Amino acid sequence: MIPNILVSISGLPKTGKTYLEMTFPDPIKIYSFDGGADYVRTKFPDKNITIQNYFLPIIESTEDTWALPIWEEFYKQFKEDVEGGQYQTLGIDTATAVESTLRQAILEEFQNDNKPNKKKLATNEYVSRNLRMTAMFNRARMCGVNLVTVQYLKEQWLKRPGSDKAEPTGELIVDGWNQTEGYADINVEMTTKERAGKTVMVSTIKSNRFEREMNGKQFEDTTFDEITALLLGE
Repeated sequence: MIPNILVSISGLPKTGKTYLEMTFPDPIKIYSFDGGADYVRTKFPDKNITIQNYFLPIIESTEDTWALPIWEEFYKQFKEDVEGGQYQTLGIDTATAVESTLRQAILEEFQNDNKPNKKKLATNEYVSRNLRMTAMFNRARMCGVNLVTVQYLKEQWLKRPGSDKAEPTGELIVDGWNQTEGYADINVEMTTKERAGKTVMVSTIKSNRFEREMNGKQFEDTTFDEITALLLGE
C-alpha cells in the first residue's frame, strides 16, 4: 500500500506542473491562486477534482493591504480539508503565491499591531512564516493526506567574495519557501521538449527519500502511478 506522500513540483510556467498534480489519487482538491487549474481540470473528465480559486487583487502600491483576509480564508479551509477526510490529495497551486501572500499577511499583522509604518519583515521576523508553512506539511503528513505543492522557479542570486552586491548565478531555484524541498518526500522539476512537432512534458526526480538511486531519473508525460511504482515498488 502506498503511504501518503508530500511532493514538490517545480518548473517554469507551462511545463505541466498542474497536469502532473492532477494525476494523483482522487478525490483531489486544488487551491488555485493563478486561475489556471480550471482548464487543466477538463483533461481529467473521469476524476473527482475540486478547484477552489483564490483571486489575488491588482496591487499598485506598497501601501495597499490585501493579504491577511486571503491567507486567513485559505488556511482555515486548508485545515478543515486536511482534517476532514474527504480528499486523498490536496494541491497548493502555486505555493509560490501562497508564500508571498503569507509574507505580506504577516507584515500586515505587524502593521495592525501598532506598527503602521513597517514596510518589510526583518530577518528574525520570518519565524512566523516558517512555522505556518511547516504546519501545512506536518498537518498533511499526520492526517494521511497527499500534499502537492507547485512552485515556479527563479534565478538564484549570490553575493560573491569581495563583491558588495548579489549577482545572478545562472542556476534556477524554487521561487517561494526555501525549505519546501526539505519537507517534501519527492522533489520533481518540470521542463518540456519538442518531439515530432509535439510538446513533451519532462519530469526529473531531483531528490526523494525512498530510492536514492532514482535521483536524476527522467520521465516523459508521466503520472503519479508511474513515479511511485519506480520509487516505492508498487
